Amino acid sequence: MADRAHPMTEQRHAELRSPLPEHERGLPVDVHWLRRRAKLFAAVSKRDFHLVTDLAAYASVSGMPYLAHYAAQVYTGPKAAPLKVPLMAINLQLVTTREEADRALAHETMHLVVPSYGHKAAAFARAQLLLDKVGQLTAAPT
Repeated sequence: MADRAHPMTEQRHAELRSPLPEHERGLPVDVHWLRRRAKLFAAVSKRDFHLVTDLAAYASVSGMPYLAHYAAQVYTGPKAAPLKVPLMAINLQLVTTREEADRALAHETMHLVVPSYGHKAAAFARAQLLLDKVGQLTAAPT
């Protein structure tokens, strides 16, 4: 089992642009901010999910080990009985800034919206679209 993502996936993920103002991008992530932000991604994607930061609980529910190098992961359930509301786990040991959280939320929400895209360029274009839509929701009126 690989302990790292494919370099192209890592590059595409790193190129995702957060809509947060520059002065907010490096701020630390707390669970309350992350939950509010996750609700915005659910709203713009029209795809609900439960956000989980307890990785042991996620592994218990999903039946899959949560690998230490994963920043985030989604679980939709078994094919024969998919969950009505999928789980999204965020590893707060790796996702420490708000910019990193935006990237992780966009990446994993994209997997919920278009799972067949995998990690193709089109998948990350969709993730960026989600980020842009979140930015439009949170933009200050002029």
